[in-house]
Amino acid sequence: MKTTTEGKLNLKNLDLGFGESQKVFYFLFGEKTESWCKWEQAINVIDCIRLGLPKQGIDTFLSKTSVTRNQLSHILHISSRQLNRYAPDERLSPEQSNFLFELTRVYTKAIEVLGDVGTAEHWLARKNPALGNNAPLDVLDTTEGLRLVDNLLMQIEFGFYS
Repeated sequence: MKTTTEGKLNLKNLDLGFGESQKVFYFLFGEKTESWCKWEQAINVIDCIRLGLPKQGIDTFLSKTSVTRNQLSHILHISSRQLNRYAPDERLSPEQSNFLFELTRVYTKAIEVLGDVGTAEHWLARKNPALGNNAPLDVLDTTEGLRLVDNLLMQIEFGFYS
């Protein structure tokens, strides 16, 4: 199974016996998360999101994926200009942190379910009839859109949807 595209992501780095939450934090922050957030348990993840994820998570997500800054600003409910104004050490709001966390969770799950980065990114960008002919990335700006995309990935994972 191919797990890298253009050196952006090695899925083996995410397979450390972690749950979904830990994979998200590892994807966004690597080993550096421990210094500002203790995320070993799911309940702690909620506290970390409420505290606000560091802006570094945005930069990391953009560098590891093909998601554009405009797409990300739409999903995070913030203008591209405002996104650019964040200082490197600033924290996102809890709402923006939650959407970044959920977007990253869906992205890493798509890689796991679909087998590689290229296939996952193509699937996330392609219009899907189950989503009213919207691309998964286009509906991830709402909680319901996140739920629908997550359900589709679960159906694919268990062979109920092609």
